Amino acid sequence: MKRYISGVLTGALITTMVITFIGATQAKDDSLVTIMEELDTYVQDQLGKDKSAGRYQLQSFQIERTHWHYMLDTSTGKLFRLDPSRTPGNAKWILTAEANFGE
Repeated sequence: MKRYISGVLTGALITTMVITFIGATQAKDDSLVTIMEELDTYVQDQLGKDKSAGRYQLQSFQIERTHWHYMLDTSTGKLFRLDPSRTPGNAKWILTAEANFGE
């Protein structure tokens, strides 16, 4: 009877250890770090497919309390200047120079 009880307890202990070990290895794959890495990989792949990524280059500078903001569209070669407004929402990009090469 003593061997039977120790066998059952040993079997239950081994089963518990195996289930715990399997559960711990699966939790590693479901961790937040893994999910964020998968999301980052997906976003980088989508940006790689998007041909307009990195298309615009912005340049801002100031001379004697006057600010200028320029935007170059690298795919068309057009240069835009930000036309200031008293309210920031009304500022508009105005074409300053056409491309010096054919599209």
